[in-house]
Amino acid sequence: MLMGLPFVAWVILYSAVTWGIFGALLGAITPNLRAQMGVSFQQIGWLMALWSAGGVAGSLLGGAIAKRFAPQKLLAAYTLLVLTGVVGVLLAPGFGWLALFMVTVAMFETALFTLGHGLLAEMSDDPELRTRIISLVDVAYSLGSVLSPLLVAAVLLLSPHWRAPYAVFGVLVLVMLAMTLQRSRLRGVRFRVLADATEARPVGQPLGYAGLLRQPLVRWVLLAGVCSGLTEWGQYFWFVSFATESLGLHEQSARLALGFLMAGMVVGRVWQAFGHSHWTLEQKIFRLGTLAGMALAAMWFSPAGAPFAWLALCNFAAGLGVSVAFPILLGSALRGFPQEAPRLSALLMIAFAVGAQLAALLMGELAESWGLRVAYATLVLAAVAFVGCAWQLGRLRAHTLALVSV
Repeated sequence: MLMGLPFVAWVILYSAVTWGIFGALLGAITPNLRAQMGVSFQQIGWLMALWSAGGVAGSLLGGAIAKRFAPQKLLAAYTLLVLTGVVGVLLAPGFGWLALFMVTVAMFETALFTLGHGLLAEMSDDPELRTRIISLVDVAYSLGSVLSPLLVAAVLLLSPHWRAPYAVFGVLVLVMLAMTLQRSRLRGVRFRVLADATEARPVGQPLGYAGLLRQPLVRWVLLAGVCSGLTEWGQYFWFVSFATESLGLHEQSARLALGFLMAGMVVGRVWQAFGHSHWTLEQKIFRLGTLAGMALAAMWFSPAGAPFAWLALCNFAAGLGVSVAFPILLGSALRGFPQEAPRLSALLMIAFAVGAQLAALLMGELAESWGLRVAYATLVLAAVAFVGCAWQLGRLRAHTLALVSV
């Protein structure tokens, strides 16, 4: 499958790697940021929430709006704006400016990620193959997430300032900008739905955002996305702080243990993209979601002084458990509404961003008032709720099949 991918797919995969790196940077450098800027857990929570709010806006920029413009121009423009935001992060004189530029980077990185999902989702009409293609983006994202804590640990050994990893990230964005400026290789890229409309072939009546939100399938998919986003991003944001403050782990060891979360996500997404399974999509996320909940509960109950190997194993299991939620949820929704790929991708990205905001604000407030041990229980509850949503999606799928058979 990889050998037949066009150049635009490689641009999208590289952008997903950079999004994965950026997504895990903030949680990994939080202890340094708090120490060097003198901010509280509550302020960190607000920074994370504002950051994820940028992701909501970016999802819309990469969704249906993207169909109005040439993809090559959007890829280049969004990447340039990401680079501008990174420069702002490096030069921000205070917390307010830092939040503004963090939002800028998150907004346009998410726009690139959502735009990429929309383009790749239209490469095939087969639901299974379409889900596998979408999963490639998430494999690339997970690769970036694995590299992120390792990058932070390595860079902070050379320079202890929290901005140093963002400088390295800026270099990676420069490479992406050079890729998006390859007009000769991206000139022919366009949304297939637009091409089909030009050729007067029916592609299905679009429902729009409001029409999609009235569909039970879409509502359950989005609720599952909120729960999964809370679980995944809550672990990204808070594990290093939880491990150092509540479990007594060294900061560098906590960052390395966080890397096992991303490693588990890579394994799950590679399995989804390239492996074969007899489980249905809904069975897969139900069983993996149960694994994630058990792993997070195990970390929550871990005593102070818990060994590194135990936390790394739990992180790996949690990462495997949440690894394929996004592509499977999107694939489930596309199975019902294949003509709505950009809008569904945008809505699901927004759902994940809402979950990330809940993880940031709710856990930040709880950590400030009651401590990180209490705040961490939020992740366990979110994982349990996600399993319930997956079960409901399985019921909807079985009901649909029963109606078709009749």
